[in-house]
Amino acid sequence: MKYLFAILPLLLLLSVFGCEPKDEVITSDPNAVLQFSADTVLFDTVFVSRGSITKRLKVYNRNEKAVRISEITLAGAGGSPYKLTINGVQAPLMNNLELRGGDSLYVLVKANINPTDQNQPFLVADSILFTTNGQQQNVKLVAYGQNAYFHGKGSIGTTTWANDKPHVLLDSVLVREGAILTIEKGARIYGYNKAVLLVAGQLQVQGTPQERVVFSGYRREEDYRTAPGQWEGIRVLATSGGSSIKYADITNTLYGVHIGNPGKAGTLIEGSTIAHAKLGGVIAFTSEVQLVSTLIYNCGNHGFLGSGGGKYEVLYSTIVSYQNPLERAAPLLAVTDFIPETEIENQPTLLRLVNSIVYSDDYSMMDEVLVEPASAATEVSNSLLRTERYKAQFEGNGNILNIEPKFKAPAKYNFSLDTLSPANGAAKMLPNILQDIKGNTRSTTQPDAGAYERTID
Repeated sequence: MKYLFAILPLLLLLSVFGCEPKDEVITSDPNAVLQFSADTVLFDTVFVSRGSITKRLKVYNRNEKAVRISEITLAGAGGSPYKLTINGVQAPLMNNLELRGGDSLYVLVKANINPTDQNQPFLVADSILFTTNGQQQNVKLVAYGQNAYFHGKGSIGTTTWANDKPHVLLDSVLVREGAILTIEKGARIYGYNKAVLLVAGQLQVQGTPQERVVFSGYRREEDYRTAPGQWEGIRVLATSGGSSIKYADITNTLYGVHIGNPGKAGTLIEGSTIAHAKLGGVIAFTSEVQLVSTLIYNCGNHGFLGSGGGKYEVLYSTIVSYQNPLERAAPLLAVTDFIPETEIENQPTLLRLVNSIVYSDDYSMMDEVLVEPASAATEVSNSLLRTERYKAQFEGNGNILNIEPKFKAPAKYNFSLDTLSPANGAAKMLPNILQDIKGNTRSTTQPDAGAYERTID
């Protein structure tokens, strides 16, 4: 008996090590199937030949026991536009993969779509097939392919960018001196990382209120819709003169439009929206710029900057910052006769600010207007402004100071005027500006200040 007691602990120890954990025991039960983090892996627009982002699918074994996945493959096999990485291994097929009870694995999916002759987006579908214990399950793969014009690094002469397919800027594209780039109404331009449109000649963006021209980042996923700094933006160079940007939406840039062409014909920006620009909306140096019926919102630093002198007109425009995630330590609108940290100073400077709104919800910024010297503000009238510094100078002339504009839904980027907005009827008639940013006709007697003429819903 004493020998039995002596070997009992050893027998117990052997029995413990001899028992296979339940989550490692492979079951052949046909009801022991897999679960997935989604039943469909959906890609936003994928430009042909460029490849998509990588999407992640999580595969769960919620059974107590392990299962053997006899096969993971694409229904389209080798002809599929999708590529799989299964548990860290890139392969179109994997056999006999064991998944412990309660465990999971990742399947990474990418799409690479071949060009077609279609101009409109087209559906590209496949599915991932999982076979476990004789049961087949599937997860759908869906992408919208888009043919496009791709513009690599280089220069172009006089040409027109049509609106039948998107244009993708892969790098810096230069409009040569003396050349004219015309962009048709309804065209879409997408900037890849660090891409920039350089204008040494002339840019003519011919959008309309009904068919706006879109400039935005290359990434089409919803999470990137308002992400700044995805591409550089539009840069008007020293040799350029007479460029015009009409009814365009410019987003996701480092800066929206960067202008530096002293002595050249001015740049017109009309009926446009510039938003989510990391370093500023419109940045001009010693230049001539006219901003008309344009909305600039939620940019870093300045919404509009005219620096080192120049001639600047801001008419019927709205420059605002509401619930802006970008840090900002500069006023929304600034016009100065100098460029900081340079020898450029005391340059001839003129600002005409009429029928406009410059405001924010940032209560650390009590002054959203900066004009240096103050005498450069040759006309500031019928505008709703947030300012303490220039209260005495801007008082009167139809201006409304430090009163909330009351936009319809600024949290949703809707900066049209609420019915109770003090900007309603606050503007004066400008004979040459008859439409607002949406193409609505301006009142001939009591127009509204800002980019939007209020309409009755």
